[in-house]
Amino acid sequence: MSGDFLSGGSMVAALTIALFFLRYWLQTRDRLFVIFSAGFLVFAVSRLILAFLDEDDEGRIFVYGLRLIAFGLILGAIIDKNRSPFANLPAARSNGHRQAAHAAGDQQAPQARR
Repeated sequence: MSGDFLSGGSMVAALTIALFFLRYWLQTRDRLFVIFSAGFLVFAVSRLILAFLDEDDEGRIFVYGLRLIAFGLILGAIIDKNRSPFANLPAARSNGHRQAAHAAGDQQAPQARR
């Protein structure tokens, strides 16, 4: 009974994380977020499938292949982000929050207009 509860809880958690990453992708259009969202969606689907299979069912091994795909998606997204030519450029928007006018260590005086 508690195993089913934990499985359902981890499925809901993975689905929630997938929705958060999807929301970040909609805000930034950064490919990393949509791939992370897909990875966590695959985790949620694998948990859902495991909930309907018996513990001694031989088909459970294929569900672990789904987890391998999810880990591959997440790892591929990280590698893609770090190898991208735009990896070191700042994002155009940052989750809808305003950025400070000056960084903490960059306290330059504003120049007067003429």
